[in-house]
Amino acid sequence: MIRTTHLLLSLLAAVPLTACSSLDFGKRTIGLEQAAAVLAEAEQALTAGDHAEALELLGDLLRVEGLPTSQRSRITKLFAAAAEKQIEVISASPDAAEELADFVNEELPREIAVSAGIASARSFSALGKAEDAWKILRRLDERFPLHHERATAGRLLMEAGLSLSYDERNWWIFWSARTEGRACLEYIVLNHPSQPRCDEAYKRLGEMYAEDNQRALAIERYEDLVLYHPESEFRADAQARIPMIRLELLDSPEYDRNGLLRALAELEDWVARFPTHSMGEVVLQSRLDCLRRLSASDLDIARFYEKIGNSEGKLYHAERAHELAQTAGDANLSASANEILTAMEPSDS
Repeated sequence: MIRTTHLLLSLLAAVPLTACSSLDFGKRTIGLEQAAAVLAEAEQALTAGDHAEALELLGDLLRVEGLPTSQRSRITKLFAAAAEKQIEVISASPDAAEELADFVNEELPREIAVSAGIASARSFSALGKAEDAWKILRRLDERFPLHHERATAGRLLMEAGLSLSYDERNWWIFWSARTEGRACLEYIVLNHPSQPRCDEAYKRLGEMYAEDNQRALAIERYEDLVLYHPESEFRADAQARIPMIRLELLDSPEYDRNGLLRALAELEDWVARFPTHSMGEVVLQSRLDCLRRLSASDLDIARFYEKIGNSEGKLYHAERAHELAQTAGDANLSASANEILTAMEPSDS
């Protein structure tokens, strides 16, 4: 774990150590003249496997001012070794998560804190406490943005985020596991974009926003999946859902024609790209729905022009409504458009 004594010395010298439940430093004040004896005591504790005692003694020693460089270097090296061993010992316990998290709170060298944080997250996950795993991993990223275990952290974050996203636990209006899961997945796509399962995070976010009727956000996350992960196994499904959700956004009598046309173009593009996909039938049904809506929109416009006496506008939109209805295979819409067209024939003859 420890690369060089120089690195550890510089990290420990830069930031003062503070007290915490696992690393209870500061119980006694050690004078410069006592340093050698206490160091020997710490070495004996480390040899005997009492890593917690060694950590306490070495932590107190690191507070002593005026130590010779060689002695401080020795203390620092032993401190790192003791911390590493203590993390290994604690990690073996099924209830180690909280104690390991304390090491992340301490101003320890990067590699020790990161190892403790990863071990803590694993332990929390094993205990079914995905929300605590997600929080400790976020804290780890905040303290060490470019730490050496980012790939592992990303994988653990993904597991925690997905687990929470399907968790229905909640506490009144103040907390819900599902909301935590969504926050974790959003954190992943923003801070761990190279995580191998990031496409799955986008997929789940799209599903969650759609379930919560936050359709614009659902479309955004599905579009992100298609844009950033074009080779993903979830790409076809996401690309199909974009226009389908767009149609849900336009589910009113006053259709946004531009929105309908955009959805139609997206649906037809999907059919061309994925002709044998299992969602094909659903997509084709959405395409027909879109065509019917466009036909209905033209019918309404044709009737409006009829009211204001604009024959040219009425004819144009009635003809287009008839053509769209026939493409959609909708006999009722086709008959309504044809009725308008037929009524115009005598005046045009």
